[in-house]
Amino acid sequence: MKKKWLIIGNLILLLLISVMVGFYFKSFASELVRIPERFQLLRDIYFIISNFYVDEVDSDRLINAAIRGMVEELDPFSAYLEPEEYEDLQTDLLEGVFGGIGIVITIRDGKLTIISPIKDTPGEAAGLQAGDIILEVDGKSTEGISTDTAVKWMRGEPGTKVILTIKRGDEEPKKYEIIRGLIEVPYIDYELREDKIGYIDIFQFGSGVGQDVQEVMKEFASNGVKGIILDLRNNPGGLLNEAVNVASSFIEKGPIVHIRQRDGVKETLWVNRFIKHYDYPLVVLVNGGSASASEIVAGAIQDTGVGVLVGTRTFGKGTVQNVIPLSDGSAFKITTARYYTPNDRFIHEDGIEPDVVVEFDPEKAKEGIDNQLEKAVELINQMIINKLQKESLKPAS
Repeated sequence: MKKKWLIIGNLILLLLISVMVGFYFKSFASELVRIPERFQLLRDIYFIISNFYVDEVDSDRLINAAIRGMVEELDPFSAYLEPEEYEDLQTDLLEGVFGGIGIVITIRDGKLTIISPIKDTPGEAAGLQAGDIILEVDGKSTEGISTDTAVKWMRGEPGTKVILTIKRGDEEPKKYEIIRGLIEVPYIDYELREDKIGYIDIFQFGSGVGQDVQEVMKEFASNGVKGIILDLRNNPGGLLNEAVNVASSFIEKGPIVHIRQRDGVKETLWVNRFIKHYDYPLVVLVNGGSASASEIVAGAIQDTGVGVLVGTRTFGKGTVQNVIPLSDGSAFKITTARYYTPNDRFIHEDGIEPDVVVEFDPEKAKEGIDNQLEKAVELINQMIINKLQKESLKPAS
């Protein structure tokens, strides 16, 4: 198996987006929304607390609390990042390495929920699964906390211990004792199997992954590949443009995704015509940990009919976020748009139902058998046979 690793392109793109969006807001904020007169109430409350509250107060804490109060009225994917948190975010994107347990989290229905464990990390080894609800971290309740706070609690020096209390479905809560490790975030793994089926596992849509898929497909084609299995299980997403580029390797023409902002204006992102299209039988593996950019690719492949989706229903994240840097070194991550599949399906919270539903079998996994991958291989072999039969029926030119 071959792996490629996260590179600094993520940071470059993030900074580029941040600068562009930040410039837009600074230039046009006064024209977008007038500050309501009731905003004066905040100033009045701050004045009263600062001058008359029985104890001395930290003004920065008051202001940050007010900001977080506003942001908490938005969706779970919007967040205020204090300077240290924003710096950590940029460091993660730059280095792709941190001490932790290796899970991707969100707030769903008010509960701290695992989107997916990262492959080959302590979190995956401990048996954490997509959809698990984290009730406690080291005995501290997660009720009402932000994802940023949860990340702070769970990260730490490699070799140290963290205890998570997990609720899974209707089961009783269970404690997981996990030793933190050095989390290196890969984003693509691939293999040309002996049966000439090409297997591509994308862990996340980092910068350059679309080009990497192109290079892998070129290598596969030169070695006589007959069909492709694209594994998007437990892939929490990533960069929108990379999702478009990956989908463009398998979809010849047409829209990949529609994006709608608050004004209702629709922007359509089409197949990247500079990306070489490969026409091979295609199966895409998905599960509850496939989110965001993964769902863009899966939805486009399903809507266009160029491949078959196998596995379980995807996570259901159909929104787009931008990061806006603020004057004091903090930043605001805000949801700015919703995305829709080529057939105009909005999959937020509902996810995508695969064409062939195959539940993951943990008992077979203990024996080293991936039953979902087995089904994908079975289907791809049948698709290869069908393609050969169809080609044999074509009249000679």
